[in-house]
Amino acid sequence: MSLFFILSFVLQTAALADGIMPLNNNTSLTSTDFYISDSGLATVDLKYNGFTDITTGATITIKIEKRFLLVIWNDVVSDTITVTGERYSDTLYYQLEKSGTYRCTVVYTVSGSGGADDVITFEKTASY
Repeated sequence: MSLFFILSFVLQTAALADGIMPLNNNTSLTSTDFYISDSGLATVDLKYNGFTDITTGATITIKIEKRFLLVIWNDVVSDTITVTGERYSDTLYYQLEKSGTYRCTVVYTVSGSGGADDVITFEKTASY
């Protein structure tokens, strides 16, 4: 019976810990996606929501790299967007030259009066 209660407690704790998200100072939500069409059109969906009267803006860096020789990544796209305000949403398109495997890294640096800047990173790999 004691073993049952111990296992029950451990499993509940593990389940609750899995749903915990880090608290951000200036950002309530980020949503990002990366995918490539059959014709090589790379699409990067960007979105962040901040807090009213707290979030002042963000710098968003986008980097797309193409895999070379299984372990080397060569830069294909490097873009930086600077925005003001508590919200931002956009979809960016990049035409890729050759088929292969690509990695997209997006870094949001969100500023505001809530404390230190939030640095939120997204990374996804896609192929065409």
